[in-house]
Amino acid sequence: MRRVSKYLGVSALFCAAVTGSGFAHAGGDKVLFPENFEAGVHYTTVHRGGIREDMYVSRDTIDAVKNGEPMPSGTVITLVDYREGKIFRYVVMEKRTGWGAEYPPAQRNGEWEFQAFNADKSVNRDEDLARCFACHKSQASNDYVFTLDAMKSAE
Repeated sequence: MRRVSKYLGVSALFCAAVTGSGFAHAGGDKVLFPENFEAGVHYTTVHRGGIREDMYVSRDTIDAVKNGEPMPSGTVITLVDYREGKIFRYVVMEKRTGWGAEYPPAQRNGEWEFQAFNADKSVNRDEDLARCFACHKSQASNDYVFTLDAMKSAE
């Protein structure tokens, strides 16, 4: 594990800073909890005050990114959010061919969908997923991911 301080705003990676007013309700119901995400690559950790965020993705995705290829359909990025040393929540982005087509251009994040899960892995129905779309929209040139460079340098 390593600390990546240049990603201090990475909670924005998964829905932090921007409100989604004016956006259609995001369709996170497509994204299921990734039961075996820990079998993938833990490619970065971000520390922000008392919050630690560990991020995981598959080896296939890491290999594609390192080879200069786009993240493949089926990519799942899992953020584990720890507060006071305990899991607070999970936030997941998933990319699938054809996903996102129902969103207006101002909201669409390519083929990505987002979902938030509570510490017990149940869906967090109170999370405003439109914030995820609004924030990640700024990363269109990086396939809507804030931590693409961390994937490129992952082992």
